[in-house]
Amino acid sequence: MKKVIRPILITLLILLSFIFQDVKAEFVPPYTNSISHWGIGAARVTNLITIYKEPDLNSEILERIYWNSAGNFITKNKKNGNNIQDIFIAYLPNENIAFLSADDENEEWIKVCYNQKNSLFGWVKKENNTQGAKFYLYRDLFFKYGKQYGIYTFRNLPPSYKILYGGPNNEAKKVDEFKYAKHISPWFVQGNWMLIKVLTYDNETKTGWFRWRSDEGRLYGFVDFK
Repeated sequence: MKKVIRPILITLLILLSFIFQDVKAEFVPPYTNSISHWGIGAARVTNLITIYKEPDLNSEILERIYWNSAGNFITKNKKNGNNIQDIFIAYLPNENIAFLSADDENEEWIKVCYNQKNSLFGWVKKENNTQGAKFYLYRDLFFKYGKQYGIYTFRNLPPSYKILYGGPNNEAKKVDEFKYAKHISPWFVQGNWMLIKVLTYDNETKTGWFRWRSDEGRLYGFVDFK
């Protein structure tokens, strides 16, 4: 009997380890310094990514990344690391969501950072049926997906950044402020400013212009995919 039970227990432990691994296999940036290189936008990628040295299918393949809805992913070059946050700026496989930071684009290709830790860059082919990538400037990403999911501010964002203004500039009148937001909805994006509606944990609603990005392109929050 013991000989039968032991293999079953071992199998259950292995299955549980996969379950716990899958629960942890997601990432959205929690802090202002969680992402080393934001670029000018983001590339939403499918679950099979081929990254080329140049925007040419005959160019050298720098990396291949495969991921699935269970949260498992494989990289071709192990030296590039297997940490989710080293590769993606957002990764929620159960929602079929994976984004790389993007530096440039043309009609058919997107230049991406495929390793944040080592600052490695390459090109991915744009969306073609079920494979490829789709490019979003951050203002478009925040507006499109922010409307659907909402946005959040980073945990270590100073209180002085959580000011709501009457217009899209620092000289405008301060109309309100917030500390902890339950939900933030974007209404309109103008440059580095965003007109938002904030619902606080006290169920107060506040509206005003919020600076969502620095002049250098560093973001102060992200789409609340979770």
